[in-house]
Amino acid sequence: MATSTQLRQQILAGEQDAVLAALYGTDPAVLARQRQRYAAALEQFELYFGPGRQVHLYSAPGRAELGGNHTDHQHGYGLAAAVMLDLVAVASPSDDGFIRVKSRGFNKLDVIDLSEAEPQDGESTHSASLIRGIAECFRAKGKAVGGFDAYTASDVLRGSGLSSSAAFEMGMAVILNGEYHCGLSAPELAKICQYAENTYFGKPSGLLDQLTSAVGGVIFADFADPTSPKIEKIHAAGLLPAGMTLCVTDTRGSHSELTGEFAAIRKEMEAVAAQLGTKVLGQVQAADLWAALPRLRQTCGDRAVLRAIHYFEENARTLAERDALRAGDFPAFLRLIEASGHASFTLCQNVYCAADVRHQGLSSALALSQYLLAGRGGAWRMQGGGFAGTIQAFVPQALVQSYHDAIEAVFGFGSCYRLRLREQGAIRVL
Repeated sequence: MATSTQLRQQILAGEQDAVLAALYGTDPAVLARQRQRYAAALEQFELYFGPGRQVHLYSAPGRAELGGNHTDHQHGYGLAAAVMLDLVAVASPSDDGFIRVKSRGFNKLDVIDLSEAEPQDGESTHSASLIRGIAECFRAKGKAVGGFDAYTASDVLRGSGLSSSAAFEMGMAVILNGEYHCGLSAPELAKICQYAENTYFGKPSGLLDQLTSAVGGVIFADFADPTSPKIEKIHAAGLLPAGMTLCVTDTRGSHSELTGEFAAIRKEMEAVAAQLGTKVLGQVQAADLWAALPRLRQTCGDRAVLRAIHYFEENARTLAERDALRAGDFPAFLRLIEASGHASFTLCQNVYCAADVRHQGLSSALALSQYLLAGRGGAWRMQGGGFAGTIQAFVPQALVQSYHDAIEAVFGFGSCYRLRLREQGAIRVL
């Protein structure tokens, strides 16, 4: 175990380039940036926690949704990919029973007293609650974990639609797992993080984001039993054909007033399921929905019925997307991506908020993507919860620069991310 100073010197001298290249690729400019990024994180750790500490370096990736828009909460399928944008953490264990975490870009130091196990007043919806909840989940599993000091630097920008929260959670979990030799598997760590987010942070999230950050690659998950989902990893290496880039655009719309819109999707889908005698649509046969259509329109309303139809179509589409990726049939995958985007408009109706029709950032980004990519080998769709946030596009190399420039001319500098997929999940790097 090296000191922070020793690791920084090794990294800047290029002695750890092979380790960094395994995560970020061999492009010289990318490696140079990652050397500086890791060195800066080590320097900041010393600034906050003192020099001479023996440390480890950890990485946890963000993710992009590929398929399964609003299907997981109905016990359906999900498809997502880990991406190169990640959270990096410098960590050193401590013996005083406290976890201290300083995150770049935040003006506070999270300090968690591990003798206080229960959620604390005023801590929900803050990062400290996640850290406390994760630590307590380890203890509930009989793992003897203790304190640590850590500095984190994340390239997974908040609100970018790439799940910065899952990357942070997995960073904390993999530190505890590594520093205290707990031996928990990646799916076990993901479930711990989901529990902390649900119970301590107060957000009723699913599991797909944490699973993708934990396991890496492309994750296909079957949530028929959400407490124990079936997971398949499709290896990321070579998954995107040569000359194809995944671009994610942050339209920079606010989610702050949209909680009710998100909740309505689930509520309406489950209202239809209740009329058919079950709790969620994953327990319903599509034929039963169509047979009951006249009654469902009267009892639940047309929008709820359309959203239920979206569930069945999107769920089947997600399975087909997995099969296309397995078979290496990328053109078929792109056709399914376009169909998914169309269904978000017409069936799920979560591309814009009907109560605020003046602001339709997602619609504008999708329309611009269609103008730039239609008939030219690309594909585009909304991703995530909807109403505001991000879209994704698969862009042929010859069009990447013009697509990027056109998008940023509308949504601002730094709004278009050019992403590579990542094979590794959350890991100790050095």
